Amino acid sequence: MAAPDESARLNRRRIPRDESTGAGAGTVAPAVGGSVPSGPARLDAWDALLARAGIEERDARPISGGSLTPAQAARLVEALLGKPVTLAQFPSRLAVGHLLRKALEEGELSRTELLRQVERFSSVAVLRPDGCLAWVRSGKTQQRAAPVEWRDGGFRAHGFELGRFYDGRTGVYRLLDDALREVDGRPLADVHDDADYVGRTLDGAEVAFVKLALSVGHFLTYPLDSIAALKNLPAGVAALIESSPEYFERFRYMTRGEQIQAVSELATNLVLTTGTATATTRTVTGALAGAEAMVPRVALSAQGALTIERVVVPVGRAASVLGGGSGAVIILQRGGTVAAGEGPAKEPGQWAPVNESMSPRARRYQEQITGHSADEAYWVGGTSTKAGGVKFDGFKDGVLLEVKGPGYAKFFDGLLPKEWFRHSGAQGLVEQARRQGEMVRGLDILIEWHVAEAEAASAFRRLLDGAGIEGIKVLHTPAL
Repeated sequence: MAAPDESARLNRRRIPRDESTGAGAGTVAPAVGGSVPSGPARLDAWDALLARAGIEERDARPISGGSLTPAQAARLVEALLGKPVTLAQFPSRLAVGHLLRKALEEGELSRTELLRQVERFSSVAVLRPDGCLAWVRSGKTQQRAAPVEWRDGGFRAHGFELGRFYDGRTGVYRLLDDALREVDGRPLADVHDDADYVGRTLDGAEVAFVKLALSVGHFLTYPLDSIAALKNLPAGVAALIESSPEYFERFRYMTRGEQIQAVSELATNLVLTTGTATATTRTVTGALAGAEAMVPRVALSAQGALTIERVVVPVGRAASVLGGGSGAVIILQRGGTVAAGEGPAKEPGQWAPVNESMSPRARRYQEQITGHSADEAYWVGGTSTKAGGVKFDGFKDGVLLEVKGPGYAKFFDGLLPKEWFRHSGAQGLVEQARRQGEMVRGLDILIEWHVAEAEAASAFRRLLDGAGIEGIKVLHTPAL
């Protein structure tokens, strides 16, 4: 949560500043986010985006004007991972990573399709590790949001998340999904000219992971020297380190400061390569691509270098999945495949104690639904919100469970929340549903909300539908 003065500055409305980059005569940049002129005449929009992301002439880049094959995409990823990313490069690097994953997952992209995809990033902004919002096509800073913190399964600042894209065309920022479509149309903040932010032009050369180190420092209050200790890290980073025994052997003997730097670099590269630093454990299923799935896999070398390649993964192999939809990337876990009928090698989360007070009837109802003691909750992505976890009331038969006991019906008039409840409890329910959905976005994991009262169940369905939340099944399950 931003400090009060930051919130006021973030949400005050001003006319968005011109994003012109000093192009020659005849090129006009739009007012917000702008499609950026291509610079030298030989560069089209895709080549220009690669250049802003840090790809140089000497790097192995596709022939100008040609298509992008999966093999070329893998080489570009390797080249980018070998370069430290600056704050100025971060927005373009994130967009390039998105398009490279698309090529790795879907196959060759024609030049026409590449240019069409780049054009879709016009007026699209991202959150940088330093807590500022910046435009993808130009890399220019627009405004400061808030310090970046790890919470609710992501690196976040004032409602924005590292690795996600935001449309700013209409003067407000709206969250986009993996296909660059609006998620729910909900405005997050106004686009404004943050002219009072000193250092706008001075911070672009800083290395991005240095800024992220401030966010991950609280994970490492002491050096981590065991696999079990990795559970406190973002799930994607932990899975990556665990997947490489050779690297972990080096990591466990690093000082705390060295580990903070290493985790920051890994988290930054994961966000740039996969769009997220969190992951969910699942088993590769036939739904991916028949008996064998061709998917992008990210791996970690003994020296700490990330690699990504398109590999065939047999059905039944346990993997950690980062991201969702067509851009999902996996980290293969150590060990063999899962025998048919056994289900996933690991559950998506784990039970952990929870300190919550509840009435006896609420406790009875929760234990009725989950079949588990109400003294524990089921966490995905970490065993606390501080560790990036998202809480559920239970996990049973492959379904994540949320329980809403007796007493909710009185907060609604018919299907609508009462006025005093609308901006507090009702909004809290929507945010809870959104967090839970985001944590398992794109994965084959079901979420069910069990509601004790029929009237409340109907109102909950209306509430979540109205907020554009999908993937959560609301059920009326009477208390026994």
